[in-house]
Order: sequence, then structure tokens, then C-alpha cells
Amino acid sequence: MSWLDNLKIALIEGDAQKAFQISTNLPQEGFKNLEEMLDARELILQTMELLKQEKEKTRIAMQQIRTAQKFLQD
Repeated sequence: MSWLDNLKIALIEGDAQKAFQISTNLPQEGFKNLEEMLDARELILQTMELLKQEKEKTRIAMQQIRTAQKFLQD
């Protein structure tokens, strides 16, 4: 399976960690043509957006944990 296909699957599955890992390990053989390069660019941008969403979810979860801790301590 190609690098692009693997990244597409990770994005479809919503697996931010796998998408990040794939996107940071570009294919050693490079890309065949400009179209493939542009596809890779778009998928990497989508990976960045997925990572931003995961970061926001984590921030909200941490805030909820802090609020619960504060409530339990008082």
C-alpha cells in the first residue's frame, strides 16, 4: 500500500497519532508527479487539522479534571 493510501486510511479512521507518524515519515522514493505531491500536501494539512482538534479535546478534558479536583478539594 502506498504512503498516500496509508495516510488517507489513518485520516478516515480519525487516528491522529498514526496520521502524524505517517506524515512525518515521507516516502524515501519521493512522489511520482506533481499531482501526488499536491495530494500529499492536502493530506498533511488535514493531519494538522486533526491534531489541532485532538489538542483542543485534550485541553477541555484537562480543564474538566482540574475543575473536578478543585471541587473535591474544597
